[in-house]
Amino acid sequence: MPNSRFPTLVRLTPLRILMPSILVLSIFAAAVFLIFLPALEHSYRHHRKYVARDFVNVAVGMLERFKLEADLGRISESRAKHLGEEQLRAMRYGDERKDYIWINDLNSVMVMHPYRSDLEGKDLSDYTDSTGKAIFNEFISTALQGGGFVQYYWQFKDKPGAESRKTSYVRLYEPWGWVVGSGVYMADVQAQINQFRNRTFAGFGLLLLIVFLLQAYILRQAALSEQRAQRIKTQRERLFLALKEGEERYRTIADFAYDWEAWVGPDKTILYSSPACERITGHPPERFFENPTLMRDIVIPEDRKAWDTYAREMDRRESGTLDFRIRTSHGEERWVGAVARRVSGIKGKPLGVRYSFRDITDGKAMEEQLRHQALHDPLTALANRTLCLDRIEQAMHRAKRRESYYFAVAFLDLDRFKIINDSLGHRFGDLVLMETGNRLKSHVRSLDTVSRFGGDEFVLLLDELASPGEAISIVKRIRQSLSQPFRFGNHEVQTTGSFGIVLSPTGSDRPEDVLQHANIAMHRAKEAGRNHFKVFTTRMLDHAVDQLNLENDMRRGLAHGAFHVRYQPIMDISSNRVLGFEALARWDHPTRGSIPPSEFIPMAEDSGQISDLGRWVLRQSLKDLAEWRKQSDDTHHLFVSVNLSSKQFAQPDLDRSVLALLEEFGLPPSALKLEITESAIMDNPEAAVRVLKRLRSAGIGFSIDDFGTGYSSLSQLRQLPVDTLKVDRSFISRMNTDPENMEIVKAVIALAHSLDLNVIAEGVEDRDQLCSLLDLRCESVQGFYFHRPLTKQDAEAILFGRKAAEDAAQTQQTVAKKESPQEASDSDPIES
Repeated sequence: MPNSRFPTLVRLTPLRILMPSILVLSIFAAAVFLIFLPALEHSYRHHRKYVARDFVNVAVGMLERFKLEADLGRISESRAKHLGEEQLRAMRYGDERKDYIWINDLNSVMVMHPYRSDLEGKDLSDYTDSTGKAIFNEFISTALQGGGFVQYYWQFKDKPGAESRKTSYVRLYEPWGWVVGSGVYMADVQAQINQFRNRTFAGFGLLLLIVFLLQAYILRQAALSEQRAQRIKTQRERLFLALKEGEERYRTIADFAYDWEAWVGPDKTILYSSPACERITGHPPERFFENPTLMRDIVIPEDRKAWDTYAREMDRRESGTLDFRIRTSHGEERWVGAVARRVSGIKGKPLGVRYSFRDITDGKAMEEQLRHQALHDPLTALANRTLCLDRIEQAMHRAKRRESYYFAVAFLDLDRFKIINDSLGHRFGDLVLMETGNRLKSHVRSLDTVSRFGGDEFVLLLDELASPGEAISIVKRIRQSLSQPFRFGNHEVQTTGSFGIVLSPTGSDRPEDVLQHANIAMHRAKEAGRNHFKVFTTRMLDHAVDQLNLENDMRRGLAHGAFHVRYQPIMDISSNRVLGFEALARWDHPTRGSIPPSEFIPMAEDSGQISDLGRWVLRQSLKDLAEWRKQSDDTHHLFVSVNLSSKQFAQPDLDRSVLALLEEFGLPPSALKLEITESAIMDNPEAAVRVLKRLRSAGIGFSIDDFGTGYSSLSQLRQLPVDTLKVDRSFISRMNTDPENMEIVKAVIALAHSLDLNVIAEGVEDRDQLCSLLDLRCESVQGFYFHRPLTKQDAEAILFGRKAAEDAAQTQQTVAKKESPQEASDSDPIES
């Protein structure tokens, strides 16, 4: 019996079955690890070296372009060199985009190095690496010989103190005597090679495991088949065994297929689902057997109708395809491509549908990326000219079909953008363009289109408007947003925009004509002055209705808390101590956003609501000051300065209402200073003097706001019970650039001192103005150099020290800031 089993054991031995696979894998492993990998590593090293060489050649080509600009006289040679340095300093490539270009001259002086700026301008002829090699002398020698590769040790990218072996290609740019070089760190190359080698080892190990498992499975099946063959010798059983082996082979192929294979029967039950379904959907095959509707349930709702139609059509068609999205068990959304074919049995009996599903998410993402690049601006990611014209054309078609459909096209050109580019460079100009795009997108709806038309020109398509006037409101908000300063690092610039608007119906048949009309309107806006907008068509908002609505909104806003007070600190010029605050009114409209004081103050005066607004500002500022005084004894010296309009002077009970408010909040009269303009006093000087004297006798201080811009006489000024003159910001802003303005400021300060009056300079924005005012013995200042108008919380933070360090740092950095349109009207009554 043992002797009869020996041949069977030999046939079934694992060594006999596994030997061919082991031999083939051994030959394959030897080919991979002894031939292919070394050759690939050698080729990769050469590739990385020649990438560095190609970038050096590209860099020299850039320098040639700047040299050509200098030769043509468009720029100076020094400017060309500077632009060349900055262009090459910004170039990055390689792993994490940290490989770079450097420049030294033929005297071993470092001209530019992105990571080692400490070496720029230094003579490095004696500089050696860790092996003692004088690398810069070798750079020069190699470059003079026509260029080539140099090996040495150097700081590892942006990691001071870490060195790595580096192979660099250097080349001489002869016109300027520059040695331009770039290289590759051997550590990076070796890391990539190691990574590939590790992946190869891992893949080979996985392959071995799969082969081993497959062979083990086959071995087991072979053993079972052999045992059955020994017991059952009939032809029928042999045929059955052969059929079974064939089924196992086909199932193995299906189970190990990369795509998800599924067989849906005529009754919609799942007859087969390959294991790949778990990789694609996150659900194991058993889930589909247990719940046949799961195949439909994982389709996202937006694509479910298309899937239902596709599944129904497969009952009548031989084959078909569909791309749709599914939601995996992990909550991820993925694209799946389906290929279906009807399955028929003997005599055409329908056996259901066979589906092959493939994960095409990456392909769809690439397709979407290519479509986006074709229709969007690469700098700002906004729609480009092509997409803009297409969207306008679609809007024009909708306008022809729908009677109550309105849209608008706004053409925007940034004011003074060329000055920004010329003074700070194109890199800073690009940042301004990108930030402009962000601000535009933040003020339009998702159905609108914002596009960059070219240069500093942008086009807005405002779609589905309730009325043509809605476009005007949107443009106003955008114009206000653009007027806010652009801050990038230590730089700050301020620009505005000029808008040309076309309202539907346009009367044009081509989108190009609409853009031309908008461009014409934009140029008319520039002619009228920057930061303006003009409408090309005659359809305009009724100004009287708009003013009436704004008056009603203001009345409701005063009743429902839409207004708030901002506080601008008044600083002692000698000690930088906060003496008090000027109260400024601000209006946050519920639909229009923040409305500038220059718009609502004149309207309030015309409508008579200025008195209500003035009382509200006075009450709110005194209430806040009382709270501050209760919190700390160090705030007892503070006062609040509130503007009075000319209409408030006409109130007979002005002095009683002011004193009643002070008593209500428990404040002494010295805690309040009322600001009055020259024009308000000179309208009725006698009555004004009487009101002022009554309040002055109670201890309330007075200051003349915007002194020098009105028509007051010295004789009247001497009779007024005022203790402070405020020099208007228009004189301060130009005092160091216009000698006439400097003389006016000197005269105003000298006049105030001769009358024993204090002086407050408004609008101080830079250190030069502050120094000039110190020389002129000005006592107090206010302006953006110290603080912008603050919310109550920010003012408390300054008073109680929570932001002292931050404000000090900001004061050091901010040298000159220009005021936005919203806050530029602080000279008006109430809000200045």
